[in-house]
Amino acid sequence: MNWVSLFLIFLIIAPTTACKILEVYPNPYGDEGAEYVKVWCDGSCIFTDGEDNFTVTGTAYIARNSTAFMEKFGFYPDFEGIKLSNSGEDIYLICDNKTDRFNWKFYKDEGVIYYRTDRGWDFRYEDWSQFSPVRDYVRGSIIITPAEYTLKGNGIVASYFVVEEDNFKGDFEFIVDASPVGGIPLEEYILSKKYKFHFLSANSYKNFHYKFAVIGDRVVITTENWKWDNRGVIVDFRSEKVADLLREVFYNDLKYESEMGKVDGSKESGNGRGKKIDFEAEIEVHVMPDSNPVFDFIENSQDYLYIAAPYINPEWFEGAPLIDAIENASKRGVEVKVMLNDYDRNLKVAELLNSIPNVEAKMVKSAEFDELHAKYFVSDGKVLITTANLNKYGLKLNREIAVVIYDQKVEEFMKNVFLEDWENKRELNAVFSLISLGFVVLIALYFIRRINK
Repeated sequence: MNWVSLFLIFLIIAPTTACKILEVYPNPYGDEGAEYVKVWCDGSCIFTDGEDNFTVTGTAYIARNSTAFMEKFGFYPDFEGIKLSNSGEDIYLICDNKTDRFNWKFYKDEGVIYYRTDRGWDFRYEDWSQFSPVRDYVRGSIIITPAEYTLKGNGIVASYFVVEEDNFKGDFEFIVDASPVGGIPLEEYILSKKYKFHFLSANSYKNFHYKFAVIGDRVVITTENWKWDNRGVIVDFRSEKVADLLREVFYNDLKYESEMGKVDGSKESGNGRGKKIDFEAEIEVHVMPDSNPVFDFIENSQDYLYIAAPYINPEWFEGAPLIDAIENASKRGVEVKVMLNDYDRNLKVAELLNSIPNVEAKMVKSAEFDELHAKYFVSDGKVLITTANLNKYGLKLNREIAVVIYDQKVEEFMKNVFLEDWENKRELNAVFSLISLGFVVLIALYFIRRINK
């Protein structure tokens, strides 16, 4: 369809109407006839895919085939006859004062439903769940690792992988990722012979990366893969509401059970002395990617925002929303500190963050822990702790978990943890370490020579 035709259509629409394209499903699982577009008009509008035109009023579903749509979604569409390209194309909804256009070429995959949000266009897979966040007032503890911590009782455990048998005492059923990066640890393979294990894999989730446990009404959410040698966070509390939610997630995700992937090598584990705080507070638990609290947390920061993560990869499907959110916070006058692990891959992103006014980024390495593995945010009376790495997999394509704790005591505790790791006294400078080692060697040689004289 050319622009002359679109202009003529525009002229015949009744005045003062508004319209939006709400959802687009161009490449369904199974029958292509189930593809559809969902639109809304407060008057009479015209939808076109460039080949056929449909006059719509109110909310309407326009499908390729009514029967195929009915079989998949359980109700009949309002219209049929569209033909959408899997690789992306322009579609239009035309009303009096605007033309709404959409093209899904930014991310193309089978089973993806694109939908409009307040922030713009987003997407989900057809088979993804839609668990809503759960709020409750709870009593619990936060433990900072490295630490001694053993899970005791009978219940369920979810993790990316597990390696340390001594960290479990009781009878547990596990769900783990079938193909973690680096392969399944040998220790996990051995554990799978003792406990009931389910290995999960799906086309629609990049990884099953969450880490939680449920024992009765007791819930444990952690940033760690049930080993405690890295700087990480364990949140341990009691809540029937959250326990019910996570049990439902656990058994829902069993539909992705698959064969165990490749076993490859061993992952060492260690323990240490941790920090702990007890708390009573309102919390909110999110199952990701069904709901994602990260961007709202950043956007709602007012005075300061501290972010700790192993790494940040700003690559996204369109734009760089995580960097944009941090930059927007800085423009509001928020003091932002971003603490990353001492990886070479963090050099460029740290340089990028340090170029933003009011933002300071630092890579840390400490004698107190192997690596910074925790993912948490601290700001203005609340703390967000999540299993999600700060990239497009963790924030969009992985199965993850997050808990927001609304409490000034917890905020102060986590703020102090952050600042202690941030301070130079905990940071090992590579050049300084080499110089120090050189002095040690020289002193040792000096005394050896004196002894041999």
